[in-house]
Amino acid sequence: MFDREFGEEEPAVAIPDMPYHLSTHIEKYQAYVSSYSIDAFWSSWLEVGTVKGWFNEADLPEWAPFDMTTTTLNAFLPGIMSYYGAGLPVDVHF
Repeated sequence: MFDREFGEEEPAVAIPDMPYHLSTHIEKYQAYVSSYSIDAFWSSWLEVGTVKGWFNEADLPEWAPFDMTTTTLNAFLPGIMSYYGAGLPVDVHF
């Protein structure tokens, strides 16, 4: 899955070995999707498509086990708490 604008670009993951058809199983259709296929699709789509969104703490359901603050996001984005301060609300734009 390669886009026409940028041409063929290999994903960063290695091409896995394709499993053999298992004739011992009675299934009529067997499919195999690898991380290589998924990475090729998304990297091509991200080069020519757009992803836009907005997410803030008000979007979290009431039962969510965390608040979206600089303190909780520091585990995923190390340094955000020390840069902006602890416990501040965070809006995510993408």
